[in-house]
Amino acid sequence: MGAEGKILRYESGGELHRDFHASILDGANYVRSNYGEEALREVLFNTGTKVYKTLHERLVAGDPSELIAWWRYYLDREGTDYSLEETTDGAVLTVNDCAALKHLESRKIPDGKGLCAATRILNEAFCSGSPFEIALEETGDRSCRQVLRRVK
Repeated sequence: MGAEGKILRYESGGELHRDFHASILDGANYVRSNYGEEALREVLFNTGTKVYKTLHERLVAGDPSELIAWWRYYLDREGTDYSLEETTDGAVLTVNDCAALKHLESRKIPDGKGLCAATRILNEAFCSGSPFEIALEETGDRSCRQVLRRVK
């Protein structure tokens, strides 16, 4: 359940397709190698502001609840080892063992950290025009810390 007990627009039911992350990584690599880094930024930025429109709009309005609910929903669904602490000016997401990177590693798919780079761009898009920023710090091979904080 998303913010205010409503189902998130982005919730998906049914079977969890673990190769989703491999597909995202392949797509990002294809766009980067055929059209360049700026094209990849454009695709990811549009994803963050148009596909995740309501999440972005809430952040612009100063409400981080949908992003926090989205993080919680998907990380729980994927079985990620994480903690999520809501703070007075945002939230701190600590991923101890990323299920996506773990799956890519188990399938011997190289360059899984490309997902981390894509996440940085997506986070930037989510927060564009909002009073928030998200700082992502990689803390290990499959771990990171993302800090959502109000800056305006």
